[in-house]
Amino acid sequence: MNNISEIPLGNMISDDSLPEFVQSLKPSDQIGMLRKQLTAKGILGIDKLAQACDHLKNIQVDSGCWLYENYSTTGSHSSGLVESSAIESSRDCIIWPINHYLGLNRHPYVIRKAQAALAEFGTGCGTSAMSGGHTRLHKRLEIRLANIFNKETAILFPTGYTANVGALSGLARGASTIVLMDRECHASIIDGVKLAGCDYLPFKHNDLKDLEKKLLSKRQDYENVIVVVESVYSMSGVEAPIADIVALKKKYGFYLFVDEAHAFGIYHIGGLVSSLGLSDDVDFLMTTLSKSTASLGGVVATSNAFRTLLMTNANAYMFQAAMTPPDTAAVSAALDVIQSEPQIVDSLWQKTHYLREQLSVRGFDIGSGRSPIVPVYVRDPGILMDMSRELYERGIFTTSVTFPAVKHNEVRFRFIVNESHTFPQIDQTVETLTVIGKKHGLIG
Repeated sequence: MNNISEIPLGNMISDDSLPEFVQSLKPSDQIGMLRKQLTAKGILGIDKLAQACDHLKNIQVDSGCWLYENYSTTGSHSSGLVESSAIESSRDCIIWPINHYLGLNRHPYVIRKAQAALAEFGTGCGTSAMSGGHTRLHKRLEIRLANIFNKETAILFPTGYTANVGALSGLARGASTIVLMDRECHASIIDGVKLAGCDYLPFKHNDLKDLEKKLLSKRQDYENVIVVVESVYSMSGVEAPIADIVALKKKYGFYLFVDEAHAFGIYHIGGLVSSLGLSDDVDFLMTTLSKSTASLGGVVATSNAFRTLLMTNANAYMFQAAMTPPDTAAVSAALDVIQSEPQIVDSLWQKTHYLREQLSVRGFDIGSGRSPIVPVYVRDPGILMDMSRELYERGIFTTSVTFPAVKHNEVRFRFIVNESHTFPQIDQTVETLTVIGKKHGLIG
């Protein structure tokens, strides 16, 4: 198709048949599935997709099952007042969806440093790093992060999402490159690879045999082979077999890109790769700065040569306004705390082990991970939505993960442990989840 007039706009099915399909939707239907369902019926117009999405949203709001607009009125913390658009009410809740891990977004030292940067440098940078938007705070942070990752240099992006999108779309451009990525990689990785326009293949999650099979069949056809994994996967909390992937890298030769978003600062200040002593074997180490360092931004640590390539090929670096000075100062302050107060990290792990143990003892399926990301598998979307509403009504607020974030039959809750959670909050959460889980047959 060469122009927009050639694109069919829902003309494969009569307009009168859409309302019948829309009216058949139930509260348990997953809104993320609608585009696929409509496409299968030959309904392609985005106006019809919007109509179907909005109708399903209203059905879920009316039934108290709308999951996507709950928010804390009091900010990110282990507890607070949460508003629900579905139930049109607020509840004092124990809060579980926040990725701050170490609770440093409320640490007095971090707040003071951010306030000082705000007073000295102002609220924002006003332009991209390429156009002079960085300050001395940014340059110092890049040097510090490079040292933490044991790399020659590092390059800051305004967010973690755009760090992946920018770096991968800049690295992997053209027909000479193929990307092999774990099937459970984050959307920012998938989007970056697709934007690059290169060939790509997913391999089965943490399946070294499948990765090796694809390496054997594809590596001779491309100048560049890039393997992309997360060190800890965000929807399951499962770790990647980094050492085994490095062994494959030495055997076959490829570039290795590791997203450390959910390991940075908590396995080791530099993440899981650093904790294993394998930084030299990974070409690109990436993390977001919105999790353990409780701010905003992203970074890719690499060689000097690759930094120059990213500076001049990553649109997210060249054309996006730089992360703000207060955000930058908050990251540096959080790193100070992580390095000077190791007991905070120890406390996080104690609470993580405790929550996992208590859920396992009661018979919940929490997968095979050991990280502070603790999934509770429900697998039935209808039960998930009912339980989500009932948890909220009893003062427990967590993330309900549905398609397309996970497969439609692998829906789950995701409890993310923060150091600021208390043991009584963990006990209350487990007991509440146990009562509701038994009611819905999730556990015996």
